[in-house]
Amino acid sequence: MRYQLLVTHMVHEKLTPGSLRALVRLLTAVEDFSLAQGRDPYTRELLGVLRSWGYGESILLLAWDLGLVERYDDYCNERSRRVCRFNRLSERGREFLRHYGELLKLLS
Repeated sequence: MRYQLLVTHMVHEKLTPGSLRALVRLLTAVEDFSLAQGRDPYTRELLGVLRSWGYGESILLLAWDLGLVERYDDYCNERSRRVCRFNRLSERGREFLRHYGELLKLLS
């Protein structure tokens, strides 16, 4: 219990206006990739789409800590034995994007 409170406190300390915009960009990229390709992006693909490796990975881990993204391991493709870590929006992530869109409508 004490560890969970510490982790929650640390996650909220990382939320800044800049990281909030980066979270929205990351979640939108995951959603757009999934719709365009018909599958979830693996981490290398996602970071390539974002064109941000170090900061992009830290934002991805923040989104995972907040429960906005689900991560799972699977084969990269049918012909390969290489295992990749795939990323998909969780229900909470979809809800976050929906509320963010509604907020932007209210502000405009």
